[in-house]
Amino acid sequence: MKRSLSYIYFQSVTSIILIILLAFIYGSEVSAKTYAYIVADARDGKILNSHNSKQIIHPASLTKMMTLYLAFDAIRYGRLKLDQKAIISKNATMEPPSKFWYKPGQRVSIRYLIRASAIRSANDAATALGEAISGSEKKFIKDMNIAAKKMGMKSTKFKNAHGLTEIGHYSTAKDMLLLARRLMLDYPEYFNIFSRLETTASGKKIRNTNYKFLKQYKGASGIKTGYTNAAGHNLAASAKRGDKQLIGIVIGTNSSSERAKKIMGLFDKAFKIIPMKKNISKLAPLNLAKKTTSTRVVSVAIPLLKPKSFDLMLESERKEEINYTKKRSNEAAIDSMEIENVNVQIGMYTNVVSAEKDMPNILLLNIDLLTGVDNASIKIRQNKEKKYSIFVNNITNVLAENLCVRAKSQDTSCDILKISR
Repeated sequence: MKRSLSYIYFQSVTSIILIILLAFIYGSEVSAKTYAYIVADARDGKILNSHNSKQIIHPASLTKMMTLYLAFDAIRYGRLKLDQKAIISKNATMEPPSKFWYKPGQRVSIRYLIRASAIRSANDAATALGEAISGSEKKFIKDMNIAAKKMGMKSTKFKNAHGLTEIGHYSTAKDMLLLARRLMLDYPEYFNIFSRLETTASGKKIRNTNYKFLKQYKGASGIKTGYTNAAGHNLAASAKRGDKQLIGIVIGTNSSSERAKKIMGLFDKAFKIIPMKKNISKLAPLNLAKKTTSTRVVSVAIPLLKPKSFDLMLESERKEEINYTKKRSNEAAIDSMEIENVNVQIGMYTNVVSAEKDMPNILLLNIDLLTGVDNASIKIRQNKEKKYSIFVNNITNVLAENLCVRAKSQDTSCDILKISR
C-alpha cells in the first residue's frame, strides 16, 4: 500500500479511528497506548513478571524483529546473500519517516538494508528488505504471518514490514517476547547487531534508536525500539550477566527515557531471582518454506565468505558505496500541502554550553535529513523563552515536519517557526 507523508500529519486522528475499530473487534482489550510488560529468563522462556501481556497492543517498530528474522533466515539458507543488492521500489520510498530516504531504482546491498532496519529503524529499508526476501510487500506480509503462526504468536497479525499503525496490524507483549526470543536463540550469530551503539549504512553513520538502554544498562545486548502515537514508546530488550540472560518487552510508555528506565528496573529485579546456571531450551525449527530469490535482488561479483559471526560480515565494508543525493521535499509528496520555507527550533537548554554539548547528538540523529542543508543555517541562539535552542533556518516545511517527528520521538522539543517577511 502506497503511503504519503500526509499519513504523519493525520496520524493522531487515524490512531483514534484505529482504537475505535480495534475495540469493536477485540472488545475491552484494546485501548490507546496500552501499558504492558513481560520479562522472561531467555534461557528457558520462563515468565518472571508480566502485566497486561496478553492484551492486544500496537507493536510499532517491534514489528521489524520479524522482518529481520526472515532476512536472517533467507541468508542462512541461501535465498539471499549480504552482498546482493536490492532494487528499491517506489513503494518502499513512499514510507513515512523514520526512513533512509532511498530513491526508486537505487540498488542497496542487503547488509545495509539490515543495518538501516535494525539500528536506524528505517521504514523504507524494512519494506525494501521484505520485498527483496519475498518478491513483493504483499507476499512478504503473508510470509510474516506464516512465521508468526509457526512461532505460536496466537494474537498477532502483521499488515506491513515496519510497524506503522494500520488497521488489522496488532500483537501482544507476550507474542513479541516469543518473537524476540526466537530472534535471539535461532540466530545467535546475527544477534550482536542489536547491541551496536552506532554503525554505518550506505556511507552514512547511524545511531541506534536503543542507545539509552544499551549505554546505561550493564550487560545490555539489544534489541529493538518502537514508537507511534497509538502505541506509545515500546521496547524489546535483552541483557546478559555471566550465565544469566533476560529478555523483556515494555509497551506503551510515555517516552524513550521511561521505557528504558522501566525495563532496567524489571531486569534488576529479575537478575536477583533467576538461578546462575540453567540449560538453554532449544526451540524446534520453524522449517519456513524456501522461496526463490526475489527479482528485486541482483548479484554482485564479490564472493560471499562464511565468517564466524554476523558481526564480521557487517564490518567487512565494501568500497562500492552508493552515491546519491537525498531529496527530501519532493519525495515526501505531502498531499495538498503547500511548500514553503520555515525555521525549526529544536531542544530547550538553560545555557549555551548545554546546547553545544547536545548539538552533535542532534546532528548525528538527523544526518540523513540534514544532508544538503547549509551548515551556516544551523545555529544555537536564544529563543523567546530566554533559553537556548538549536535552530535550522530557511528549510522547507516538509523537511521541518520530518525533523520534528524524529525529535519528538526522542523526547526532544521541536517547533516550526514561520519566517517573518
